[in-house]
Amino acid sequence: MAKHILLPAKAITDAEQSNAIVVSFAATWHQHLLAEDFSLVIRKRVPKSRTFEWLYFHINSPVSAICGRAQIETIANLMTEQAIRRASKINLPPEEIKSYIAGDRHIGCYKLGAFQFGNKPVHTTELATRMIYHPPQSFFILSKLGKQILDRMAGFIQLKAGHSRNAQNK
Repeated sequence: MAKHILLPAKAITDAEQSNAIVVSFAATWHQHLLAEDFSLVIRKRVPKSRTFEWLYFHINSPVSAICGRAQIETIANLMTEQAIRRASKINLPPEEIKSYIAGDRHIGCYKLGAFQFGNKPVHTTELATRMIYHPPQSFFILSKLGKQILDRMAGFIQLKAGHSRNAQNK
């Protein structure tokens, strides 16, 4: 019986990089993701060297799965005051934003476009049967092959700009 070689989900070289990143979220964000009730995501670390088209949502334990993705409109830095003014789009209270930024003058920010949900969440145990996958501490760049495998496993389809699951189901 031939042994199946697993390739990493995370891009190792520039040539392997896809147009997508995987970002970790606390389990409490699972319901927010399903409700699509935020359009900005703040993070202390964001990619700086290039732009990406897709943000894949890894929801941490106990969900432990890729549960959706969203188009990335922009990746930028916000001053603390700008982030606080956008609290409703971030879906966090201003006090929690201040606490998260913790004295830094700015924070990384993803502005999201259309959300997309596959046929089912893809759990880390299932991902591990097809590729070397370790949930990111903050984010990682998905390899081209990893993105193809993940898209097939989740059942993600190509969306035209501005279409979300909610728009498709109306």
